Amino acid sequence: MTLVEVMIAMTLLATVMVGFIGAFLQSRRFTESSVLHSACTSLVFGLIEQMKGLDYTTLLPSYDVDTDAPDDIENSPPYIRLRVNQDLTVWLRVVHTASGTPQAPTTTPAPTATAASAGAIDNFIGSLPLSTVTGTASQDLSLNLWVWIDEIPDTERDVSEVKKITVVYTYSFLDGSSTRTIRDREVFLRTRYDQ
Repeated sequence: MTLVEVMIAMTLLATVMVGFIGAFLQSRRFTESSVLHSACTSLVFGLIEQMKGLDYTTLLPSYDVDTDAPDDIENSPPYIRLRVNQDLTVWLRVVHTASGTPQAPTTTPAPTATAASAGAIDNFIGSLPLSTVTGTASQDLSLNLWVWIDEIPDTERDVSEVKKITVVYTYSFLDGSSTRTIRDREVFLRTRYDQ
């Protein structure tokens, strides 16, 4: 084998290896993005499931100032208190409409909308380590929640106590070298019933 043949073989091998490395890196990026998206969604829906499980009167929301809250946590009324994990409790400030026209949006606000423009209170949960959700310390999650609790009784249909809870959530994480931001909305109803 001559030196020219060896050089051509090494060039071909290098070209093929660069293609494999590029495909591997792209595959890893897509996989990591999927895992992060799933972890963020899991966290958000865990909080929403806690809201669904709250007693009707607990979901009022509370207008009391929680004196047991740490000083660095904003817990001014009205709020509902949820647990992110065993170590972290959040006080979600809400827009509560006791009577009258519901305040919650009927569609998902635009990605450029702010909490103030949507008539909401911005609950920045913070830059949570994803280890609070996934158990691994890969990167931080920035999570914002906007919550509306609208009383929507319908006395003509004999419905006196029903709440419509609207949650708009926005989370972002690093996807490669860029930040990926997702915004969506969940709506559910709660009624009072005697057990």
